[in-house]
Amino acid sequence: MSGAARGTEGAVDERGNPFWTYDSPTGPLEITINRAKPEKDPRDIAAADRSDVASCDLCWEASREDGPAHLRRSGAPVTEVALGGEPWAWWFSPYGYFPEHLIVASHEHRPMAIGHDTIARLLDFSDAYPQWFIGSNTDLPIVGGSLLGHDHFQGGGHRFPLMDAPIARAFPIEGLEGVEAGIVRWPASVVRLRSRDRSALAEAACRVLDAWRPFSFEECGIRAFSLVPDDGREGAVSASGALASPARFVQHNTANPILWREGGDYVMDLVLRNNRTTPERPFGLFHVPERLFHIKKENIGLIEIMGRAILPARLAAELPAIKDECSRAFYEILMATGVFKDDAAGRRGWETFLATI
Repeated sequence: MSGAARGTEGAVDERGNPFWTYDSPTGPLEITINRAKPEKDPRDIAAADRSDVASCDLCWEASREDGPAHLRRSGAPVTEVALGGEPWAWWFSPYGYFPEHLIVASHEHRPMAIGHDTIARLLDFSDAYPQWFIGSNTDLPIVGGSLLGHDHFQGGGHRFPLMDAPIARAFPIEGLEGVEAGIVRWPASVVRLRSRDRSALAEAACRVLDAWRPFSFEECGIRAFSLVPDDGREGAVSASGALASPARFVQHNTANPILWREGGDYVMDLVLRNNRTTPERPFGLFHVPERLFHIKKENIGLIEIMGRAILPARLAAELPAIKDECSRAFYEILMATGVFKDDAAGRRGWETFLATI
């Protein structure tokens, strides 16, 4: 795998965290080791009680007399904003993964959800603060970042590598000639939409989401849903071909929507994600390969899918010896998240998916 790590020896970001860039085959990536962020196990993230307001870092209801834990740590002021006709608020993150790192959270404690309302809220935020990008983690375990229990976005003043990635192939969306659409040249699988017309862009984004949620393509390992019996064995069947026990449908397809402004245009990237597991890949078929867990084990969320690695603090002691290893691993991790790989099967998958939009 080609590429090289670049950066001054001992270089750090504005927070004092090790930082360098990596010239990957699809363009530069940003690598950071964050000394402040606690490392989480993906299984703990998935198992967390999403209804537990008391332990939620993002809750800021007036009933909590001492305020959200997230804000108590940072001392950051809160600014209220209406998104989709609902009360939300934003503040600067105490972790500060990039310049002007914002957290934007719903008043209501409710689980993450990606849908048409998400697109409308992102557009409302962009209209109110066009100087910042705004984006969302997904709403499913494994691919959903580190906090799934409270509906929230992240944004800020940084220009991420994904935002500079070019279009590899343009495609039309019927009836929306005012929207430019294309597949982005990026290790993950990304649809980009661009338009000056807010309502046309919103309709295009909703069409992509609606097409992706039920989409399956076995050649690429993509299943929109799985039947999971009560015994937990995905797709288990009896000798007669019937399900071995009562089952439930589990959804696998979701997306990271990311929005920013360029001149008079709205630009939205929709990163297609899938959280399916298999017996061979129990942590996720499109997750970090287990042989790279010594570099990164935690979920790959919004920031990293955009090209900025947030690696665990334990790696700092091994620099600079492992700089190239970390860089190559991050590029491989991004490729692992891609539902349509850069091969013949992936190209057939893209063709089949685009035909459904």
